[in-house]
Amino acid sequence: MPLSPRRLAALVALALVALAARADAERTRTAAVAPFGALGIGESEAAKVQRWLESALATVPGHRWLGSARLQKALQRQQRVRKELACQTDAACLAAAARTLGVELAIAGEVGSLGGGFMIYLRAVDSGGRTLRSISGTLEEGAGLRAAARALAVQLLAPDRYQGRLAVRVDVPGAFIYLDGKRIARSPAATLGGLAPGPHALRVTHEAYRDFVRFVTVEFDRTVEVAVDLSAHPVRGEELRLSLVDESRPLTDRELPWYRRWWALTAFGAVIFAGATATVAVLSRRSVARDSEAMIRP
Repeated sequence: MPLSPRRLAALVALALVALAARADAERTRTAAVAPFGALGIGESEAAKVQRWLESALATVPGHRWLGSARLQKALQRQQRVRKELACQTDAACLAAAARTLGVELAIAGEVGSLGGGFMIYLRAVDSGGRTLRSISGTLEEGAGLRAAARALAVQLLAPDRYQGRLAVRVDVPGAFIYLDGKRIARSPAATLGGLAPGPHALRVTHEAYRDFVRFVTVEFDRTVEVAVDLSAHPVRGEELRLSLVDESRPLTDRELPWYRRWWALTAFGAVIFAGATATVAVLSRRSVARDSEAMIRP
């Protein structure tokens, strides 16, 4: 069936919009990093942390970086013009300095001490003075420094890429896998991608085994593996039989476990009633005796 001119024009317009959006997403933006402010630490320490983050920012695709020294000079000129003490903390001042350099994006930050590491506050400001994104995080010198710095850089510049993966391996087939309350897969195995780094609630269920419930932490740009051993925790025969009973009808006395049958419940009730009665009687006697003693005494 041939398309009508109106429908064809609409499809062409949608295709052009999609191409424009893709081109904009893939466009390379010019960017620069302003000198980081030092919060209770030496300037040399702040400069060291800035070098770590500049190396990480350079790994994020879609950006062409100018030397931070050029932005620093532009900020100093703006600072003299505006007579401000800390121009890099002001979005309008950052934007003006970026425009003088033809830079589309300026990155500003502050660094403070936190235990054996550093606390970092970062923000991205465009040449129009808009704060596009603000984040915070920690860095510590050591084996995980490069990965942690890159995670901060991706969060700031490409948050849609700030993701991790979870690989779930279950030792029995046919189990349902839930993540954060949503059923997303069925065993024996599933690799879940596109997950936000951080804690997630994992639950694996099977009618013949006890539920597996655990909080798992997804890490940025890594696959966290979880092995689920359901076969070590089977449901007892009585529990399995009860779980398979038709819920649309009431259970018969024979289908119930002994502690839920009428005679067991009656016995439990009688014991509880007798104990409560005895307790009330003892307390009443003591209360009467104390009242009598209080009244007889002169």
